[in-house]
Amino acid sequence: MTDPLLDIRNVTVSYRQPGVGRLTAVNDVTLSLGRGEVLGLVGESGCGKSTLARSICGLEPVESGSISFNGRQVGRLGFGRRPRELVAIQMVFQNPFASLNPRRTIGSQIEDGLRANPRPDTWTVAGLLDEVELDRSSIARYPHEFSGGQRQRIAIARAIAAGPDLLIGDEAIASLDASLQAKIARLMRKLALESDAALLFISHDLAVVRVIADDVAVMNRGVIVEKGPVAQVWNAPQNEYTERLLSAIPAVDGLGRLPATV
Repeated sequence: MTDPLLDIRNVTVSYRQPGVGRLTAVNDVTLSLGRGEVLGLVGESGCGKSTLARSICGLEPVESGSISFNGRQVGRLGFGRRPRELVAIQMVFQNPFASLNPRRTIGSQIEDGLRANPRPDTWTVAGLLDEVELDRSSIARYPHEFSGGQRQRIAIARAIAAGPDLLIGDEAIASLDASLQAKIARLMRKLALESDAALLFISHDLAVVRVIADDVAVMNRGVIVEKGPVAQVWNAPQNEYTERLLSAIPAVDGLGRLPATV
């Protein structure tokens, strides 16, 4: 059996809050993810999903446990240049406007990703715009000239341009209209798998995760309470919290469950 691309072992992350003490955001979490796999991480807002994602990228310190990526331990980033091996982890954030430079054209920002790609001939800026369904004339435009959904596609194109081994979507569709959410989620899956990357898709929306993920992990108060293939967790949840999340989703068939396959 090959080693996983991402291996999270018994990770705990906590913060010190004045007047309160330490608050544990992630509690003894163990997860793994291999190339070509899509894992959905779901749970209510504030359950620790984003904190775990930031720890994977080295943006948050781990109190205990370990995170390894491509066989190397991930430590907290310092003030120096980002280590080359961590460039292979790319994150798409919830607010694309905050992650794009308003003073630079979107073409130049996607070009930044291509310069970081160890296989720079894989993509072109124009080709990536085609993939995310934006007109090639967009290259010379600025972020404020696009809608929220278009900016999120730009952020995805920039992340894919870097040739990541792991793509993380941290509530990447939460701010979009409902009509766009599933489309953007499917686009992330398509581009990640075409690049033989893994996708960690973080969301509080189980309905969208059901559409794109192979496996799902359910987080509640910093703890993974259930994990398994999506159809299994969806149709036969083992944890009461998972059942409550599922019961809050409008039924899309007469049984209140999505079909076992999509």
